[in-house]
Amino acid sequence: MTSQRLSTWWIVIAVSVLVAACLPAAHRLRGIPNQPTKEAADLPLTDQHGQPFMLQNHRGKVLAVYFGYTYCPDVCPITLAQLAQVWRSLSDEEARRFQPIFVTVDPERDTEELLTRYLARFDSAVGNDLGLAFIGLRGDSEALQRALAGYGAEAYKRPQPGSATGYTVDHTASIFIIDAAGQLVERFPYGSATEDILADIRYLIQKGSR
Repeated sequence: MTSQRLSTWWIVIAVSVLVAACLPAAHRLRGIPNQPTKEAADLPLTDQHGQPFMLQNHRGKVLAVYFGYTYCPDVCPITLAQLAQVWRSLSDEEARRFQPIFVTVDPERDTEELLTRYLARFDSAVGNDLGLAFIGLRGDSEALQRALAGYGAEAYKRPQPGSATGYTVDHTASIFIIDAAGQLVERFPYGSATEDILADIRYLIQKGSR
């Protein structure tokens, strides 16, 4: 190999290295991946306004599904506040392509009216200038059990004798993330870092808009 060809070869290698260094690193999801990725199970429930809910009507958006209840003393409001913070941190365009969904595991007490009042607190934390709002879902016991099973989640009552509420509900406290194509891609357990959730939501929004 002549010295001229050798020089050209090293130039090609150097350019290739520089190009590779300038490319953005592949995003690695920070939650617990759903393996294998599968289509998210439908949620055969009604929203806080009494309207039937269909998951497919929200294709094109990244969804965050959380099972909880309004009487939950700490984990649920903390998680919803965290989702509100994520939503507020997105750009206007990104925010319109994100939708948190709260599924009550206590439909006996969580009426449509109560869900509306409860979620309004978190809507105000996001800001209403874009008309964004949490979706609240409820259904009878049979419908709820189907919804829970579709996400591998659980919920059961724990009696609290002598308490004002009478019982609490032990439930799966993960946030389930559905991408814009309707695939259940990952979940974030309670206590996950807000910046990790935000990073994945932003990535999935951008991926879904390509």
